[in-house]
Amino acid sequence: MQLREIMRTRLVTIGPKEAAGEAWIRMRRHRIRHLAVIDAMRLVGVVSERDLGGRAGADVRKNRSVQDLMTPHVVSAEPGTTLDQAADVMRKQLIGCLPVLEGDQLVGIVTATDVFEALGSSAIDTMSRAERQLLRAPSSSKRLGGQPVLNRRSRTSGKAPQKGLNAGENKKREPFADRLPRALKREAGRTDAPHVPANIRVVGVELDEDQKQYIRQTLGMKLGKFASSIERVSVRLKDVNGPRGGVDQLCRIKVVLSGLPSIVFQSQAGSLRDAINGALTGAERAVRRRVQRRRVKATKRKSTSR
Repeated sequence: MQLREIMRTRLVTIGPKEAAGEAWIRMRRHRIRHLAVIDAMRLVGVVSERDLGGRAGADVRKNRSVQDLMTPHVVSAEPGTTLDQAADVMRKQLIGCLPVLEGDQLVGIVTATDVFEALGSSAIDTMSRAERQLLRAPSSSKRLGGQPVLNRRSRTSGKAPQKGLNAGENKKREPFADRLPRALKREAGRTDAPHVPANIRVVGVELDEDQKQYIRQTLGMKLGKFASSIERVSVRLKDVNGPRGGVDQLCRIKVVLSGLPSIVFQSQAGSLRDAINGALTGAERAVRRRVQRRRVKATKRKSTSR
């Protein structure tokens, strides 16, 4: 696979003489964390959230221009660069994005998250601590950057993929379903992850089918092992403040359990990906506690009845 297949072509750029504060505003408005710096139609640098000081960096940006804070010596790639080549460059240079140039013309950009997700979890597992920081750096994208990836660590639970999983274990990790025929509706106690319906609704947020599938995939990875106790899951995504911005991205997950009270967990963050990751992680912990509590009680009842 080449970068032309995954690069983002809807580019947001800024000029080197513009205010650093304007760069920050532009990043927040477009929910991105890298800006290509263009002067006279040429790429002259890249500025990132980290360069601008992040959320607490108002003093860093004050009375500064973009060229004061940008990285001027840009490492770039061509559309035909392979993912392995791009990953190798990012590892060695410890950079979070690669502008994609065709000649002298900027035609796209890819982030470390884009590249390593496309390569798969095995690439993540071989990364150093510093490289992993690139993927865990705060990122904001109302459309999740156009990629169905939010946070690789949350998807893999920080563990290397297991080899030789049997069919039953694989089924526990499959995505939750969108809609199911009536004949395939779940049966309490005998349900695999693919037979757990997950309904996703959005309010004021753009979400395409790939991103919805990512959420269902992650639900399967995190909650699939509890599928026999789950009747259905609903995910609600909402932009609380609309164009006013702020910490306004809300994700609410409800897990309806068989014979147990439902679990409701919500997370609110400045970016949609952070809100989703927070809600997914919180829901997994809550379901685990509730299901394990039932198992402990059942074990105690059996031991006392003997």
